Amino acid sequence: MKRGNIIALAFVAYLVAMVAMFFGVNSYITSKDIRLRDEIYEAVSNAFEGRKEVIGLTYSGYRVEYDKMNIPLSPAQLAKKIDKSEIAQLPDSLKHLESTTLQSIADDQEKEWKENYGDLYKMYQLRWNDNIRKEDGWCLSVCKQEIDGVSMSYIFPYAVGYKKQEWSDFYSYAPSVQAAVNEAFDFFTNNDKSQYYGIYEKNSVDDLWSKLNAASNEYYFLAKDETPRMWVGSSSTRIDPEIKDKNGREVCPYKNGSMYNGYYRVFIGRTQPTTYSIEKYGWEPDEKDRKDLWLYWSIGLTVLLLLVVIPLWVIDAKHQKVKDESLYDKLKRMCNPTNFMNGANYDKEKVDRANAIYKRLLEINGDDVESLNELQQQAVAELGINLIDAEKLSDLKEKVNPKNYMTPYNPDKVALANELYAILSKEELTYNEMADVEEKSKQL
Repeated sequence: MKRGNIIALAFVAYLVAMVAMFFGVNSYITSKDIRLRDEIYEAVSNAFEGRKEVIGLTYSGYRVEYDKMNIPLSPAQLAKKIDKSEIAQLPDSLKHLESTTLQSIADDQEKEWKENYGDLYKMYQLRWNDNIRKEDGWCLSVCKQEIDGVSMSYIFPYAVGYKKQEWSDFYSYAPSVQAAVNEAFDFFTNNDKSQYYGIYEKNSVDDLWSKLNAASNEYYFLAKDETPRMWVGSSSTRIDPEIKDKNGREVCPYKNGSMYNGYYRVFIGRTQPTTYSIEKYGWEPDEKDRKDLWLYWSIGLTVLLLLVVIPLWVIDAKHQKVKDESLYDKLKRMCNPTNFMNGANYDKEKVDRANAIYKRLLEINGDDVESLNELQQQAVAELGINLIDAEKLSDLKEKVNPKNYMTPYNPDKVALANELYAILSKEELTYNEMADVEEKSKQL
């Protein structure tokens, strides 16, 4: 195959490879993205070890500070306080409600109120919202597996209510607020009747987060949601609806049960969940990988192309230079005595003959056709050199092949080409004959 064809084929292969590389890199990055996403989902799931939620210790043993509070009104009492003027201020969707209807709604909630507050005679609210002093005594952290991530919330005591006693002497046996809060902690963490029994482990949440952080990979990690993806509770279950975040959104904790005995009831609250979602890094690592791979493969394929093409270009340039040589330059190159002085090819007689021819060449003018023809015949006879370049002969034969002029048919060119092709096909073709054919081939 000719060098020109090889070079053309190399460029075609290069273009095909570049297109294939473009789609191949896209396919690879897409597969990698899916694999890494599946891996982090699996790692997060495995971190929970089959558990739906993990409960651990945030802090405990802190001094409890509190303030006396009013026992919440029962739903029935609240309903009685609403008159028609207040109903007129309700939203349009609720204006049709009469106080009798509101009383009916309150009756449905009366049982729950009686269970929580009906037997209390006084209550104390803990200073639970001071995160620095931790004046609520203790706090448990809860990490729960969610769709597309996890959620974190905190369980803490927010109030203590004291029960009415049948005998007045029993009031003196009621424990302090501090003791009640401490006993509640012991109940939730150690008592087999606690809803958290068997789930709570002191360092479990810290251990879990070590695994969750380790689940991050090249593309994905657990990111804290700026706005939590879920909200728990209603207005009736919120502990303090006045608490809002910097964006004005209510973030108040909600009621989450209680622990009680014959003397007191410790009310437990739970913070609104902070959610963490599986997200891709903001600097788009997949796009960076894609561009990097495109760059590296493009450089690699280009270098490979150049490794193939440049040597061929160099060889082709050298051969073209040889093809374009005049007879004078060709004789100077091929009759140089150094051509017969190298190692095993050393030949004294040819060195002497070449030296004589070379000396004569330097004495004549490059346009002296008669002298050049004489020296050409002498060089062929005495040095055995072949002035005919095989590649140039092949190109000429291809050019003057009569078949080239059959379509469209041209009888004159077919005749000339046939004559020239016959000359080139001779076994004893001379340089002058080939040069003559080259000149006449310009007519084709």
